[in-house]
Amino acid sequence: MIHDRAVLAALAVSAFALPAAAQVLDPPERNVRYDATSAISPSSANATVSAATVPQAMERLDRDDATLDVSLGGIYGEGDFGTGSTTTIWSSALGARLRLNDLTLSASLPWMRIRSRSTVFTGIDATPVLVAPNTSAVKRTAEGIGDLTLGAAYTIAPAGSPVEVELSGRAKINTATQRSGLSSGENDYAVGADASLPLGVVTPFVSVTYRFLGDTALYELRDGPAASAGASFALGRDAYLLTSYHYARAATRLVEDAHELFAGASTRLAGTPLRLTGFTTAGLSRGAASFSAGLAVSVGLSRARE
Repeated sequence: MIHDRAVLAALAVSAFALPAAAQVLDPPERNVRYDATSAISPSSANATVSAATVPQAMERLDRDDATLDVSLGGIYGEGDFGTGSTTTIWSSALGARLRLNDLTLSASLPWMRIRSRSTVFTGIDATPVLVAPNTSAVKRTAEGIGDLTLGAAYTIAPAGSPVEVELSGRAKINTATQRSGLSSGENDYAVGADASLPLGVVTPFVSVTYRFLGDTALYELRDGPAASAGASFALGRDAYLLTSYHYARAATRLVEDAHELFAGASTRLAGTPLRLTGFTTAGLSRGAASFSAGLAVSVGLSRARE
């Protein structure tokens, strides 16, 4: 409980202090250069990508409008995680973001189906968290609505600098039922930063996050870093290719750290506000799924300011 309160306090201070500090340091009419023609980290430096994080990475939101973005995606992944028994994970997620100037608020809620002999929970942004291998003699199925994730991010993109930085905080709230077997029963938190450098049609990026994982009655989960690095390639204004590498520290000492590669493509459907995104991952360690693949559709609605 003390751990939760401390992290919540830190997230709250960040959410209110960052915009306030920016207003004090910058003049009211500052010229901010925000590049909406590039994609960024598809995992937000989480343990891996998800049906919620990928479409959000591909759909940059204009700073000058009040913009609402809604996405729906699905992903399938599998791997033996070094156990000799294959774990399969089906996940779909409904995501939403609201951007107001430099502040972005987000939420995602997943439905998941995990079939495994190991203990796997739903994590931040609908990502799976591998806790312990071979905890059951037979495969068990956990399915249902997973835990809700709420997030806030603040973008810093001054005209005098080529680098864009996004500071973020996220909280995974224990909303899944105990009967589903999907949740650890505890809240998880993350704070992080994404930096990108638009260079014409190519935008390299790097993302770093520190995760605070809630302990369960049986397992003491480890807090630790996650990171990603890669680049997006614009094909015109409405289509992207993206490739990246992802790392995350293992949640317990019973499993290995996760290393994986990501590739994705996204395009806006001609004549519509819809964006279609397809993606895949390949695991480089026993702490990551051997492979995963997913598809998502998103729609953006904006209201220009007077």
